Amino acid sequence: MKNYINVEGYSDIVREESSHAIVNTDSEQYRLVMKRRDLMRNQREEINTLKDEVLEIKNLLKEMVEKLHG
Repeated sequence: MKNYINVEGYSDIVREESSHAIVNTDSEQYRLVMKRRDLMRNQREEINTLKDEVLEIKNLLKEMVEKLHG
């Protein structure tokens, strides 16, 4: 079992005794961080999908131009 020491001046931050790591015990802040991380991941995935689609459109346009100019 881990032992924690309160950090003076902070109600939601403790120090883990053996490793001296600082731990935020505010579960609402943790939830918000996880939500923000998920939003960022979704945005990155959407951007990558859009990049792929633009590349596909670009390739199709090149094919069309090549066929027109034979």
